[in-house]
Amino acid sequence: MDDSSPTSRLVTEAHCTLLRHKGMYVTSAEDPGEYAFYDRYDATAYWCLRTQKPLGPDGEPVHPDRCQGERGCCRH
Repeated sequence: MDDSSPTSRLVTEAHCTLLRHKGMYVTSAEDPGEYAFYDRYDATAYWCLRTQKPLGPDGEPVHPDRCQGERGCCRH
């Protein structure tokens, strides 16, 4: 397997390692023309590995923008 190809949009140095989304479990190549006719809108469903829900252990929603170092439940 080529380590240079991305398997996820998440970067573990910036996001909690407990953050998950379906795309992490699907092997596919990104389509460069994916957003050619559409606005970029993140409709990805995220969940916390610890709670198995879209809310973290602190009761707050999970999302790459929110699951970062300042949250007490964040793990790197």
